[in-house]
Amino acid sequence: MMETELLRTFLAVVDTGSFTRAARQIFRTQAAVSQQMKRLEQTLGKTLFEREGRVLELTQDGKALTGYARRIVNLHDEAMQQLQQEEACPPLRLGCPDDYLHTVVPGLLALIEQRFPKLEVQIFGGSTNRLRPQLDAGELHLSVMTRHPGSDEGYTLFQDQGVWVIPDGMDPEKVEVLPLALSEPDCKFYSTAIDGLEKLGRRYQVRAVVNNTALLAELVRRNGMVSAMVTSGVPAGMTTLEAGTTLPDLPSVAIVMAVAAKGHPLVTAPVIQQICQAFRSGTWNPVPLSATVS
Repeated sequence: MMETELLRTFLAVVDTGSFTRAARQIFRTQAAVSQQMKRLEQTLGKTLFEREGRVLELTQDGKALTGYARRIVNLHDEAMQQLQQEEACPPLRLGCPDDYLHTVVPGLLALIEQRFPKLEVQIFGGSTNRLRPQLDAGELHLSVMTRHPGSDEGYTLFQDQGVWVIPDGMDPEKVEVLPLALSEPDCKFYSTAIDGLEKLGRRYQVRAVVNNTALLAELVRRNGMVSAMVTSGVPAGMTTLEAGTTLPDLPSVAIVMAVAAKGHPLVTAPVIQQICQAFRSGTWNPVPLSATVS
């Protein structure tokens, strides 16, 4: 008989791709996670994981178990949800990078309120690299974030593309030294922009490094700087330049909803999956929702 706790740990390992991150999410030591996975393998008589260098891979049996494990855990959580009273539940703690606070969060809140009209939602901003440890530590129930390349983390919300944002009337080809305003160094666009300019032999100077998209936009608009942003984060009316023309390529990124191993008692994995699907299809209405923003 498979224990729900073991399956939950198994899914934490699958979703994070790491015993270490899974241990953080379920508040156990890495050794305890390893022991739990050994117990699960012994119960099934199957090997679930194998290592390719530093990469943890699922075996065929592990892949087969994943779908069943999600269904079992989801059914367990759904049953608990039906027995919980919405009013007695704690607030839902949702993280979101600054780039998407104004574009993604309103839609998500509308969908959450449609499902749970009395549930309080608390919203926390920060970069993906700051939000991920908070999710692992249980400080957040959910977080919008940029998915690691090659990872299956989270439920897909949409695909976004990096774009250069320039002052009106600027021709980057005629600027000897590009004045850059960029997100913090842990942002993917910071390293990609710098590396791309270096490879092109373009001269540049990083004039400002900030963690606020609205400020980046104002530095472009009012201070004549050049920035790299996600397309959905560019304010209306600003001049963008397609990457790969006179400036280097910028990457596309998958924006997902990541879930803590010990999530909110009401907003369970099946509910989150439905919300993300509705968000992708655009089937939400902008209705008011009371939320506190930190």
